[in-house]
Amino acid sequence: MKKSASIIVFFLLVVPVLTFGQKGQKAPPSLDFGLYLGASNYMGEFTDGYMPYWALTKPAGGLVARYNYGPYLTFKGTALYGMIEGTDKNFSSDPYRRRRNLSFKSDIVEFSVQAEWNIIGYENTRTSYAWTPYLFVGVSVFRFNPKAQFHYVAGPHDPTLASQNGDWIELQPLGTEGQETTKFNDKRRYSLTQVSIPLGFGAKWQLNDHWAFGIDFGLRKTFTDYLDDVSSIYVDDIIVGGASGPMAKAMKDRSRELPEYSNDPTYTGFENDSPRGNPKTKDWYMIGGITITYRILGGKQPCFNF
Repeated sequence: MKKSASIIVFFLLVVPVLTFGQKGQKAPPSLDFGLYLGASNYMGEFTDGYMPYWALTKPAGGLVARYNYGPYLTFKGTALYGMIEGTDKNFSSDPYRRRRNLSFKSDIVEFSVQAEWNIIGYENTRTSYAWTPYLFVGVSVFRFNPKAQFHYVAGPHDPTLASQNGDWIELQPLGTEGQETTKFNDKRRYSLTQVSIPLGFGAKWQLNDHWAFGIDFGLRKTFTDYLDDVSSIYVDDIIVGGASGPMAKAMKDRSRELPEYSNDPTYTGFENDSPRGNPKTKDWYMIGGITITYRILGGKQPCFNF
C-alpha cells in the first residue's frame, strides 16, 4: 500500500511540473476514442505469490477515450471487461493445495480514469513526436462475482444437492468463511463492487492526424482479499451450513470431492480454524493489451506567429 501511495504522490507532484513548464507552440488539446483489445489475469490464493499463473490468462476488451491535454499529459477513461480464474489443481504437487482443492472464476467489469505521463513528450499530430513511452496511474471501480463449479459426491454431500451437479455456484452469498453467521456476526460479506488503483506503463504511436495505436500493461491494486472467495480460515460445518444451507457447507471445504476422502466415511474435512487462505495479503488483477483510437475532436497544428 505504501509503494502504491508513493507512485500516486510522484504523479501528482511531477506531472503538473512537466506539463505546465512547457514552452513554445504545441498542438491544441484533442479527444480520441477507440477500442481496447487484450488479456487479463490475477494474483491471489491460487497463484505462486505475486507471480500469475500465465496459462489461465483470459481475453479482455472494451472502450477507451483519451483527452490529450498537452505533450506530457493525457487523461484517459476506460470501460473494460475481463475474466480471471484460479484452481488448486495447478499446484497438485503441493500436498496442502491438493487437499484444499478449491477453484474459482469471475468476470471483471471495470470503469477507470487515469493520467498518462508521456515521458518524452507526445504531439497529437504526425508532424512532431510520433510516439512516446508513458506511465499511468488512476482509480477504478470494478465489479466481480466469484463462482465455482459444484461436483456432487454421494455420501459427503447432502442428497438434495444432486440435481446441481456441474452447476456454477455464486460463492459470495454462501458466506463460505462464516460471514454474517452467529459466531462471526461482525464479519460482513465482502462487497462485489470495489475500488482499485490501476498503475502501469505503455507506449503509443500517432499513425497520422486521425489514427493512433498503443500498447500497455497495467496492474490493479485492490483492497479486497476475496477476488477468489478465499482469505482466512475454515469455519465449522454447522455454523456455515446452518446459516446458508447445505451448498455453503459443500463449497467451503471441497476436499471431500477428492477420491481418497470421498470414499473414507471417517473423513470430516479440514479442522475448524485451520488456514483456508492468507488474510495478510490483498488480491491483484491485471489487464494488458492494445488500443486503436480515432481523433474525433481537435488536435490540428497551430499556425506560427512571426
